[in-house]
Amino acid sequence: MSDFETRILQIAGVLGQLDDSQVPRNIRASIKDGVDKWLLNKNKEMDLRLGMTASMLDEVFNDSNLPLHFGPLCLQIQTALETMLTEVRRG
Repeated sequence: MSDFETRILQIAGVLGQLDDSQVPRNIRASIKDGVDKWLLNKNKEMDLRLGMTASMLDEVFNDSNLPLHFGPLCLQIQTALETMLTEVRRG
């Protein structure tokens, strides 16, 4: 397994922390959909997987219903995804 795939699995695991009853159902569904449809989808190009997941997290972060204590977690994951995306684009 590549370093990127290992990091992606770690990010998916951290995103799993948002599967919490304190998080509104629509946000949980959006995160699960983003992880399944983009982040873990090996049929898509790596830059698309990372970019679309980061975009989804941006929407989640800006959702007024997101509990405040989950905001920093979303930002940390989004930063990690963007760092990985930069690495992928450099080749």
